[in-house]
Amino acid sequence: MESHSHGEESVNLFSQEIDGLPFVEALEKTAEIKWCGILRVLKEDEQIGSVFMRDGQIAWAVSKNQTENFSSFLERIGLIPKEKLSEIVSKYKALGKAKKLGALLEEEGLISHEKLRECLRAHIRAAITSMMNDPEVVINASHGEMIVDTNLLFLLNEVLPNYYHEEEPVDIETVEAFFPRNEYKAHNTEKIIDILGNLAMLPGYQYSFISEPDGKLLALHKSDADANSEPAADAAIAWINSSLKSANGLFGDMECIILEHGKGSLIAQMANGEKHYFVTVSCDKDGKLGVIKHKISDLLPSIREFMI
Repeated sequence: MESHSHGEESVNLFSQEIDGLPFVEALEKTAEIKWCGILRVLKEDEQIGSVFMRDGQIAWAVSKNQTENFSSFLERIGLIPKEKLSEIVSKYKALGKAKKLGALLEEEGLISHEKLRECLRAHIRAAITSMMNDPEVVINASHGEMIVDTNLLFLLNEVLPNYYHEEEPVDIETVEAFFPRNEYKAHNTEKIIDILGNLAMLPGYQYSFISEPDGKLLALHKSDADANSEPAADAAIAWINSSLKSANGLFGDMECIILEHGKGSLIAQMANGEKHYFVTVSCDKDGKLGVIKHKISDLLPSIREFMI
């Protein structure tokens, strides 16, 4: 009995250490002490989000600042057909949410465990990013053992945006190669790469990049499975430049160029009104042009914010 009392005191002490901390500091603290429970994110006494944790790892996060829920996200990126998704969501609600939506999708063979993990990570990261930049939010911690799928837990550094990792040294030569001093600079190079990383959830994604019309590569993001993106990006840039030269005399300025080929497709989208640079995405045969173009359009405001 005395041992149980000591355990409760330790739990309460840990929760007290977390309560009132700034958002990211609280996440770091809970990861350090391998904490279990719910972190409620408060702003002016109103709850705007939650982070669910097990042994210092993150199982789920949600924020009122997000524009879509997980099922809407899966539909938008074209991973699950709308009709099938509606069917699974109805089943999920009928079960009283006793079973996770992701588990139901897996059972129906609509998504692999690996792809489910990728999508959950992206959604959790979006929730955390939407709250971590607000200096007015604080944490209220509630300890409790979480029943979760241990294969769908994430370390803190997996769900924090790449640009937050201050311990990662910045390679000046790489920065200058991506953003030549005489043309472009970035508010934060890691942030640019991180934004392009949002495209990795697209079905069939291979790589994406930002380039100038004259052929300079400004930033490149590649999938883990694609180790030879650099030569492919060079070839894609050559195609963009050739297409522009051919089209300008016939049709005038091109806003978007699409190339469908035997192994997939390439979409190059002008990124701003001055036609200063392109955002290009390469996908294999699983890629859906409409979904890709829509996703690029969603990201353009964020990309412009970090390009000057």
